[in-house]
Amino acid sequence: MVAVPVHFDEAQYTTWLAHQDLSYQTKGPLVTAVQSATHGLEFLPQIVQVRLPAWVAWFFSGLLLVWLGRLAGFDQEASRRLLILFVTSPMLFALGMVHTTDIWLLFFMLLALCAFASILHCRPNEQTELWWLLMGAALGFGALAKLSIALVPLSIIPWIIVRTPRLIFTPGPYLGALLCGFVMTPWVLWNMDHDFAHLSHEFGHVNSDNDSILHAIDWIPVLLIAAIPVMLLSLFGGLRARFDDFVSEREEAVRDMLRFSFGVLIVLFIIKGLMGEVLINWTLPMVPVLLMIFAMRMRWSPASTLIAGGVQIAILVVLIYPYAVGLSMKQDPFQKIRGWDRVVEDAARLTGPTDIVTTDHYSTQAWALYFWPSDRDGVDRYASPQGQVVPSTTRRRNQYDNWNVLSEPAASLVHIGQYSEDLARRCLDFNELGSVSQVMPDGTIRSTLNVYRCVGFSPEPAWPSINQH
Repeated sequence: MVAVPVHFDEAQYTTWLAHQDLSYQTKGPLVTAVQSATHGLEFLPQIVQVRLPAWVAWFFSGLLLVWLGRLAGFDQEASRRLLILFVTSPMLFALGMVHTTDIWLLFFMLLALCAFASILHCRPNEQTELWWLLMGAALGFGALAKLSIALVPLSIIPWIIVRTPRLIFTPGPYLGALLCGFVMTPWVLWNMDHDFAHLSHEFGHVNSDNDSILHAIDWIPVLLIAAIPVMLLSLFGGLRARFDDFVSEREEAVRDMLRFSFGVLIVLFIIKGLMGEVLINWTLPMVPVLLMIFAMRMRWSPASTLIAGGVQIAILVVLIYPYAVGLSMKQDPFQKIRGWDRVVEDAARLTGPTDIVTTDHYSTQAWALYFWPSDRDGVDRYASPQGQVVPSTTRRRNQYDNWNVLSEPAASLVHIGQYSEDLARRCLDFNELGSVSQVMPDGTIRSTLNVYRCVGFSPEPAWPSINQH
């Protein structure tokens, strides 16, 4: 897992450690807060400090999924299949490799579902407040990672209204909601102090210019292929049409809730698709129930499921390391995030020490600040250099804009990317030092970036305001 290239999201969440806050422009505070803890383990390599929480969250997500299956009446064989499906799902396996918000979304979403399923298992007069509080805490912490965890209650509420409206008249849901709101206090305070910038960013995802009627359904085959590609073979005679197992009334209630929730999510994503493209990671809340459906209905034994799952992982390994099996950059789906450690190291050799690095794009900015050589350990390694994407009215605002690095004069700074007229006009001298290349493992050059030195930087005239979130 350590050899997997650093994703730009991992890089940006980590470099935010230079200015830790209650929340951030494009994401909640959870991932970066966890990073601050693991970076205290200075005996570990940097990449392990970054990714260790993801590996832990992935492990416990698997246990939660099995627990949810047991609450839904899974027998031992179905539980084994479910665990194998989880471990060998390419989408979930990849999520566990890198430390982004999605792995925490998965963990807290499963924890919330397990808590609610436990509520359904309680007898009519049995106290359920602790389970509601656990569910509220899970949703609150999940929201600190990614607000799309709101899909969990949104998909469950219709089921409650239709099937068990009596829950509405108990104190549990309101206690859970209060705890959820309390846990989200850092995010609320930050947004109140920043004109609800993160909330505006999230709403910016709702609509997009890339609209097509096909987006309402084109995410469905992508989801199936990403979640359980080889297991789709079981569709041809390997799925049970009817169940022979007997479950209790409470277990059936859990199954009914999950089926209802799954259907609501399908409707919500179809509606979202009519407004713009649905990205594959947005559909993550559907994956656990999808795996449960296959685990229940597959005729395959756990051993056969394990063999098929092994094929899935082998396919994923080939996709991650295509050059090891003789493939080229054209067959590399991860070429975009590969080779940036070398790009930044080469740029640092060209420029020497610097306090400020600017770029054309936030992903390049994140990699530049993450990989820039440093003699410091832990969180301190991200204190210098700092940087900002060159301000432009045509792009969305990101967290680096909140650092306001380019709002103060500087003796010199380094720019990586294409020639920037806007930056050059604010420098006494703006000279090209050379170029650096994004080189693939087979020696193929994917892209080339120029490296510039700006001497005598002044923020005058004032930069244009960035209003897009």
